[in-house]
Amino acid sequence: MSQNIINNGLAPQFVAAETLLTLTPILSPIKSFAVTDLSSYVAEKGQTVNTRFAGKSVASTYDSATGFVAEDAVSNTVAVTLADQRYVMKSFTDLEAATISVEMLRRVFISPMSNAVVKSIFDDVLVATTSANYSTAAYSGAKASFNRVAVANVATSLTKANLPFDKRAALLSPDAFGQLLQDASVAQYLSIGDTSVIRDGKVGRLHGIDIYEYNGFPTSGTAFTEGLSGLATSGQGVVIVTRTPVAPTTGGGEAITVEESNSGFAFQLRQWYDWTKGKTNISASWITGHAVGNPDALQRIAFTS
Repeated sequence: MSQNIINNGLAPQFVAAETLLTLTPILSPIKSFAVTDLSSYVAEKGQTVNTRFAGKSVASTYDSATGFVAEDAVSNTVAVTLADQRYVMKSFTDLEAATISVEMLRRVFISPMSNAVVKSIFDDVLVATTSANYSTAAYSGAKASFNRVAVANVATSLTKANLPFDKRAALLSPDAFGQLLQDASVAQYLSIGDTSVIRDGKVGRLHGIDIYEYNGFPTSGTAFTEGLSGLATSGQGVVIVTRTPVAPTTGGGEAITVEESNSGFAFQLRQWYDWTKGKTNISASWITGHAVGNPDALQRIAFTS
């Protein structure tokens, strides 16, 4: 590989660092919505990873005649198949590779690549959010009626399902999120305690629920026909597993593993030169799978009109 290409902005080590800077803020919420096993361990497509969630427990009353009677520790196994190897790939001409600036690489290419990575992970959560997998709808009604009071009812629904208070989050479509921005009781400083709703378009936390917006809800399939516009959870409803593929041992080029420390998500970053096409190629590749975790730990938000 030509030395002048290695020394410029396309060096894989530099791309890795810039990619992490882009991924860190947008991957952080993923652990609020799913049980994640995001690892740099090497695997191959088709392997199965097992994880568990605890069954429900019931308090007993002590009786001196019988003493303390233990109940069996029941846990539920979730088998996640690493079904897909995904990638994002860009190619550069010799002139582009030799002249592209560091800022241009970060601003033009890395952000879209990182966005594609994150979108694929969140899509795994949403594609499984159907009534068949999650029977409870925390909200089901008209879009126009989704407001702060509706969020309070969502919180009540989570409590009635005995879900913990400390990790509650809601992922909302732009339509659902926009309804909250327009709610006067949310936007008023005296009601919510800060001005970020009007100034920055951030809702933050309502009724014990961290509110996030995501522009990637399904536009086809079962979740779409059921009007999925958000999900409310305390985690554990979905299990997402990612691994890195085996690094190639022949053919030239370079492969390194990049890991985002906050989420633990790792992918393989490859760079190689195609002499036939005269292109420098950069790709990010990872293997992923998902499964329904605890079906009681995730509730749908659906718009019927």
